[in-house]
Amino acid sequence: MTVKTKILTVTRDVSMLTLLQKELNDGNYEIINTECSGVYLRDVIRAETPDFIILDIIMPSLDGIGACLQIRQWTQTPIMMLSTWDTEDGAVRGLNLGSDTYLTEPFGIDILKKKIDETLERNTAVDPFTIRHATGMENLLNRVRNSQSN
Repeated sequence: MTVKTKILTVTRDVSMLTLLQKELNDGNYEIINTECSGVYLRDVIRAETPDFIILDIIMPSLDGIGACLQIRQWTQTPIMMLSTWDTEDGAVRGLNLGSDTYLTEPFGIDILKKKIDETLERNTAVDPFTIRHATGMENLLNRVRNSQSN
């Protein structure tokens, strides 16, 4: 059985949602959609525990940038911001505010999948601190074992 990447999409754009549902609900991805914002978005993230979040930058009640800032207070799940802002400034702004990647509409589905996979790969790599900490703990356990055997 293939483990699917659970992707939460936060958008009110029906055509975008339809595209994402159609193109990403295949063997590798499971799409969950919400139009929620604020506290309800937090509840959805806690209940669904997504592996990845696709966030529309332009939404009526809470813009994507505000949503991204809120999401970062609750989780470090990778976030991709989607935007019609085809400017370098828009991309830099999104990345500086906590998103992990940025994609400008219109985009090809292959590019979208590649960005999702690359971002997940980057974010699941073990950081050097964790390795050093684990190695230190292993060394400590070995010393304790050795002292108990003497």
